[in-house]
Amino acid sequence: MNVLVVKANEEPFSKRVENNLDNIRKIVEDENFEVMEYEDYLICYNSKGLINSLSINRYIDGLAVRGTFAITGNNRKEMDFIGLTEEQIEELTEEFAIEREEDLEL
Repeated sequence: MNVLVVKANEEPFSKRVENNLDNIRKIVEDENFEVMEYEDYLICYNSKGLINSLSINRYIDGLAVRGTFAITGNNRKEMDFIGLTEEQIEELTEEFAIEREEDLEL
């Protein structure tokens, strides 16, 4: 499946991974990562970001997400991750661009 990876101080990029928890864990560097619904997507992020003093990556709905996070599609029917379409990747890449984040912080 295609996911969008967002690292601190870097532009988002798409990555193709097999749909399993281990791949998400590797991306966010956390065995017990958190998942938050964001519009029609799932954002998987490091649950220990604050404890481990990871730098703030982006602000999402008022939450300071720390460390690398991954965005997947949300298969509500199966309660599972699904891959992003090319259109969704383009939209999310623009939304989470570094330049856009700086505009939001003002």
